[in-house]
Amino acid sequence: MQLSSSECITWFAVFVTVAAAIVTVNLISIILFIKNRSLRTRAMYLVINLTVADMFVGGFSHFHLFGLLSCPICDIMEKNLSLELEVITDFLFVWFPLTSLTTIAVISLDRMHATIRPFRHRLIKKWVYGVTIAGVWVLAAMVSTACLILRHYGEEWSHHLYLLESFHCLCLFVICVSYSSIVVKFLCGAHPQHHGAANRQRKLTVTLFIMTILSLLLWLPYAVFLFLFWQSSIMKFLSVQELARFDFSLIILYFMNSLVNPIVYTIRMPEFRKALLLLFKRQRRQNARDIPLRAL
Repeated sequence: MQLSSSECITWFAVFVTVAAAIVTVNLISIILFIKNRSLRTRAMYLVINLTVADMFVGGFSHFHLFGLLSCPICDIMEKNLSLELEVITDFLFVWFPLTSLTTIAVISLDRMHATIRPFRHRLIKKWVYGVTIAGVWVLAAMVSTACLILRHYGEEWSHHLYLLESFHCLCLFVICVSYSSIVVKFLCGAHPQHHGAANRQRKLTVTLFIMTILSLLLWLPYAVFLFLFWQSSIMKFLSVQELARFDFSLIILYFMNSLVNPIVYTIRMPEFRKALLLLFKRQRRQNARDIPLRAL
């Protein structure tokens, strides 16, 4: 990208900061899920998988972006990057975000099933969630591999974007249909349940719906940009520098959707918030014990 060295360094710092924040926040969430059995219910297995995928989004996907910059640091990284590593970073840039989005779509299906068929949903075995989670990673890997092949070996460079956007639209369609069905069920349900389990499921569904809306609001601008990018007549009014800045800004938003989920959990889930406060209290106590007492 034709940007000045100082601006490239600034973007590099922003990418690194966002990546560190995503990894840190999601890693803390994973620790909370591991340490607290009350958070490891069947209803939360897909959420835990989403947290793991989001952590990998921050940890590895950003390496692809450094090759787009032209600052001294990125130039050194690019020179030392072999062709094999470049292909791997291209793959990870697509795989982990796709896994995150696919998991959100599967979560919407799970919430729809829990709302429309609550008794059958309670009978789902743990291994079903395990197979589903494995299937999410495999499906995202297959789509990512196909995009990589089309990008590097296809007749037209844009063909991999058509495949990627088609998969995005499929996930978006599943999410819209699932939550629309949930809303219809809530509004038209003849005999709403008011016992504790039903209320917990309803609250979890609302929490995950809020999380999904926030994620899509951050994800959609970049997806729309990719679609508009095919239409050169639409984007030609932007200079190369303006296009680069616009692209990087939307990419930052795109990756920020992996940061908002733990924030929603903290606000909406009392168990998660309580576990988070206990973790920090224990850490403070541990730090206080490690500080040696001053001699009077």
